[in-house]
Amino acid sequence: MKILRSKYILKKIFGKKYKIIKSYFYNIFRPFIFKFDKKIDQQSLVKKEKGFIINGTVNNFFTYHLRPKKSDNFHLFSSSNVNEKVGIIIQGNIGNNYSFLKETLKIYEKIFPNIQIILSTWKSESQIDILKLESKNVKILFNEEPNEKSPGNTNYQIMSTYAGLKYAQEIGLEYCLKQRTDIRIYKNDAIAYLLSLLKIFPLKHKNKFKNRIISTSLTTLKYRLFSISDYVLFGNTKDLLLYFDNLDYSKSLIKHNFGHEPCFIQDTPVEAEIFLCARYLKQNNENLDWNLDFWWKSVKEYFCIIDSISLDLIWAKYDYDIEHRFYKSYSNKFSRCIEFSDWLLLYNEEVENNWKKFFNDHERYNKDYSLINYKY
Repeated sequence: MKILRSKYILKKIFGKKYKIIKSYFYNIFRPFIFKFDKKIDQQSLVKKEKGFIINGTVNNFFTYHLRPKKSDNFHLFSSSNVNEKVGIIIQGNIGNNYSFLKETLKIYEKIFPNIQIILSTWKSESQIDILKLESKNVKILFNEEPNEKSPGNTNYQIMSTYAGLKYAQEIGLEYCLKQRTDIRIYKNDAIAYLLSLLKIFPLKHKNKFKNRIISTSLTTLKYRLFSISDYVLFGNTKDLLLYFDNLDYSKSLIKHNFGHEPCFIQDTPVEAEIFLCARYLKQNNENLDWNLDFWWKSVKEYFCIIDSISLDLIWAKYDYDIEHRFYKSYSNKFSRCIEFSDWLLLYNEEVENNWKKFFNDHERYNKDYSLINYKY
């Protein structure tokens, strides 16, 4: 009954002052956030959360986002039918990420039904526990660790990813999504979205590659040469096998005339994601120019960069509680990372690229990996 509602009673008590008093107490208690299952426009963000937030920010708007840690608090399902043969490669060491990975696989059962998942890790891991994760749609590969060390654990990534991709090819998977074990995607129609992008943005010129490779804004950098983020990649399985060609790091340096360890070209460290991207372009017989114009041309012609948030992605490492770390900044004249809107401007040749307006040289590093020509 209306007469028993607190709002009605308070209006009767305070009369015209009700709104002023309500606003006063609202501002007092606004920093304290307890009710996370509050419905806004018929939906709540999550169904359960026992914690709370105290917001004491003054000069900035504070917003928050929640992602379920466990699958039983995650209720989305895929709403798209995927006809293509697609697999997911989850690669790398597991270690303390076992519980996180276990819940990731349970969530993927809901949003990626009938998608083959290949977990490619190391024989040195706890095999008994990891084998418990195997199921009809989850295949586990245990690999020997590389004999040679490499900067940025490059050989580890090459070997574990290549093994997963090779298995995917053997069972007839045409496309693959590659991710790390400490990454989780929450977007329920992510695979259909990624496949759509490949169809909408085909390669403009015939070459050795089948399709673009899709990466994310999470550390794909405008001014660091060939820095395609390798945390999450999606593409044709054959292209990804070229990207993660199983020739090890030191031999690849020699084969592609990159030099010897420690390898720097134009003050750019050629290792990890930079090495992988540069080597991939060399596979297409590209003569690499180590400058911004060639880097941006390569991003436009061979890749597609999407926003990490479009995959509802979390990387459970390095200040993960800061939602848009790395690729959002209001403290500089420009954002360091490439987002989808940036990539689209590159792709659209009718729009002039003015990125050199703020920084007309690529990032340069000394032998200690310190950035020497710009301070962010």
